[in-house]
Amino acid sequence: MSTITILPDHVANQIAAGEVVQRPASVVKELLENSIDAGATKITLALVGSGKTSISVTDDGTGMDAEDAKNCFLRHATSKIKSADDLFQLTTRGFRGEAMASIGAVAHVLLRTNQNEEGLGLELKLEDSAVQSVVPYPWNKGTQVVVKNLFYNIPARRKFLKNERIELRHCIDEFHRVALVHSHIEWIMKSDENLLFHLKSAPLRQRITGIFGRKFDERLVPIQESTEVVQLEGFIIKPEFAKKKRGEQFFFVNGRYIKSPYLHNALREAFEDMLTGEHHPGYFLYLTVDPAEIDVNIHPTKTEIKFEDERAIYAVLRSAARHAIGQFNVAPTIDFDAEQSFSVPPLPEGQLPKAPQIKVNPNFNPFETTQSQPPRFRSDDEKYQRIQQEKYLNTMPSLEYSSEDEIKDFWNESPESPAMNEQTNHVLVWGKHMITLLGRKALIIDVFAARYRIFYDQFLEKLRNATLPSQQLLFPEKIQVGLSDQALLQEYQGWFATAGFDLRAEKNAGEFTLAGAPMLLAPEEAVPALEELLEQLKSLDSESIESALLKSFAKTLSKKAANSEFTKTKEALQALKEQLLSSSNPQYSPSGKKVIRELAPEDLESLL
Repeated sequence: MSTITILPDHVANQIAAGEVVQRPASVVKELLENSIDAGATKITLALVGSGKTSISVTDDGTGMDAEDAKNCFLRHATSKIKSADDLFQLTTRGFRGEAMASIGAVAHVLLRTNQNEEGLGLELKLEDSAVQSVVPYPWNKGTQVVVKNLFYNIPARRKFLKNERIELRHCIDEFHRVALVHSHIEWIMKSDENLLFHLKSAPLRQRITGIFGRKFDERLVPIQESTEVVQLEGFIIKPEFAKKKRGEQFFFVNGRYIKSPYLHNALREAFEDMLTGEHHPGYFLYLTVDPAEIDVNIHPTKTEIKFEDERAIYAVLRSAARHAIGQFNVAPTIDFDAEQSFSVPPLPEGQLPKAPQIKVNPNFNPFETTQSQPPRFRSDDEKYQRIQQEKYLNTMPSLEYSSEDEIKDFWNESPESPAMNEQTNHVLVWGKHMITLLGRKALIIDVFAARYRIFYDQFLEKLRNATLPSQQLLFPEKIQVGLSDQALLQEYQGWFATAGFDLRAEKNAGEFTLAGAPMLLAPEEAVPALEELLEQLKSLDSESIESALLKSFAKTLSKKAANSEFTKTKEALQALKEQLLSSSNPQYSPSGKKVIRELAPEDLESLL
């Protein structure tokens, strides 16, 4: 008996949908790209329930007739290609023959379309990959696709979707990727009837600032290069605005968003010595390459591209970025031709300058010999010992302490009196590590990690009790954010107030005034901490949102507070030790880094 069964079309479509349609953002990407391919000049995206309930895309493109409307939901049906050779000459977007059929298999679809300015269009309803009805419908030229109840027939897939805020974040990311590369199109995005974006047709620079805020304009450095291999244009972000999290890195090849760690490394090399290892360069780069020299079919999502001459493109990117950095004086320069100036304090009024006095010894005789000890010649062993001592002393780490007696007592403590001077023995090495005693053990403490742990416990406790005090800033800071960040600030305004941030909305959209910051946070760290909290809110994914928010806020605030200046006195070191040992987890920082290393006398003996 045969064991191989040919699956029905609707089952095959559901299986294919697992690869093509991963979340609401996948549907958003396909529908927006189809509208672009249809020649639309205005596209509207409307979400309900972050796309879980409904996704609607309306455009003013070419529209479809009744036959095309039915065929577009069939597998392996597309208007993008005619033969296999077209796969290597692609200039269109979309998934080409799989996505619409997959969407129709896992959702309820409503299609309205019209090819003419006048006359009736049509309305098509689709369920379970089957057309339910096709009726005339009054509609303007263009197409509207409404996708409802995504994964309604696959409960397991729907169960594993993230919360609405996370799914909305993914939909906004896809919206950004298509809106940034098609600045000639007017874009509108709504979420639950709230307007998130309304982007008019504009040049590329205005499109970027329209999405990320007006203050973003000062961060952009134009870049342009034209070679036989690739045409490059766009912007790089100044290194002082680089972020630790990757989010402002955009590569576009022939109008298609891609991800490329290889090309990203070319930008990292261009910013060498200007960025730390944990920061990433930001960029909006648009590459134009001959379609015959790239392959976009190596990944189902079409976000990875194989280049025929990848090394040449790598070299062009690195060279163009370095040229832009130098041309616009992004990197700091040293002027070796600058004249040295010396400040001469002015004399009091009425006082005349005095001639310098020279003191000489009139009795000095260079030929006079004095009674002195005969020179002592060192042996070779003594010479070697002296050289080694000097070499050792020149490489000694800098030690900070209060008195010589404390250092003497620290190293001379006897095993018979393990608690002797335990309260006063602290040595700070290189300003980063503290060596102290605890019983018969020597403790090596990472000062930053210790302060990170201490501040984390303090912030977390105060946040849980909603008692984190705020201090008014002497000079309030003006902050401008994008519309998506504005929605986050408004949604979690109460949480930011609990954390000690006094934020006041201005009349202009996306503008806020930071009037107060947490008490334990240095004023200069207030704005960076707020920006980092916003970035964490975008990627926060947890079942217990309240607990996750508290921990996220506490981590960000404590890390910024730990970077503040530390008073390196005996009393401060003693307090640091006591607070650390009484914390919730003195061995590890909130990020998992080791805080304390213990050394017993036998450990020290084994090292020597």
